[in-house]
Amino acid sequence: MTIALIATVTPKPEAVDKVEALMRELTGHSRTEPGARRYDLFRGTDATVRFHVFEIYADEAAVEAHRTSPHYTAFRAAVGDLLAEAPVVVSATPVDTAE
Repeated sequence: MTIALIATVTPKPEAVDKVEALMRELTGHSRTEPGARRYDLFRGTDATVRFHVFEIYADEAAVEAHRTSPHYTAFRAAVGDLLAEAPVVVSATPVDTAE
């Protein structure tokens, strides 16, 4: 069953550029994962900078493979002290999609 994740990451104001660079690197690696169908990075338009990631995976096994991948675990370790708050991740399954 297809799984969609929507993740929101809020960097500390002084770490916005570094967090964006780390997220861009993560995005590039994540798009090559076998079960990853989509991995898009967005920057919010509010005064408080937030990054949003829209991810679609083939199934729960693909989500777990992403969470345990070397590039994801390295990202989590590198970004930890740069965040203003804990990341928020929402998991969903498709109901009515364009594709």
